[in-house]
Amino acid sequence: MLFHFIGAYTELKSINKYAGLIPIFAIVLTLIVELALGLRGQYVFNPPFLFLALNLIFVVGVSLFTGYLSAKGYLLTGSLTLLFFALSFILLVIMSTFNGLFGNFSPDWAVTEAAIALLLFSAFQAFAGFQASFRSVPIGSEHRKARLTSSSLFVVFLSVLLTSLTRLDVFPPFFVSGLGVTLIDQIVYAIAILFLSVSCTLFLRLYLKSKSNVIYWYSLGLAIEAIGLCGATLQVQFSDIVVWTGRVGVYLAFIYFLIALLSSGKSKNSV
Repeated sequence: MLFHFIGAYTELKSINKYAGLIPIFAIVLTLIVELALGLRGQYVFNPPFLFLALNLIFVVGVSLFTGYLSAKGYLLTGSLTLLFFALSFILLVIMSTFNGLFGNFSPDWAVTEAAIALLLFSAFQAFAGFQASFRSVPIGSEHRKARLTSSSLFVVFLSVLLTSLTRLDVFPPFFVSGLGVTLIDQIVYAIAILFLSVSCTLFLRLYLKSKSNVIYWYSLGLAIEAIGLCGATLQVQFSDIVVWTGRVGVYLAFIYFLIALLSSGKSKNSV
């Protein structure tokens, strides 16, 4: 029922595609104002379980649904782009769940795991962008289930391994309370933002050719997530106002991804 309701909702003509640009400009403007006013490290807001709840709703919950839609689309079409989508969302479901459960115990754990998860997610998105732009012949249906299963199991193993290494403090510090994120965190986020920007550019290029609603909304999702990550990597105190602005951008990105993949069932132009 939810699938049909949202699918019908996205088909309404009253929804102007340009309305999707408003949150992007709003996040950018908010970040500029906060930085101009010197609000980094100010207005820390971190109630118990809020981070967990938001992660479960906007990242884990939406990623589960979008991952399912991507996997289903891959099995039907053999599109490697959809396979990369599915794997990226599977990874986020696992790592974001652990991050939400244990993030409040140690800000460094939360920041480190979030950075690693977003780096891998953005890498999958870049692969998907290149695959969609320079697509090859869809893979035959005889091995799709086996390929999806084996690659998903590998992503699950990788996610659990990286989460365990984070808990064992194997990685160097990504965040120091009172001082903010470290150089390694900034480097990781810069690479993730670069991957997302490249992927966004590739999908926008496809949109200009196809005018596909699917590609349009997915491109906007990549754009607002890249902007949100800029805010997330500027934090001085865990969960300060600048970080929350960045998180809002990231959460909105998953709503855009969901709209895009729900629209794919109604669109002739897919990825």
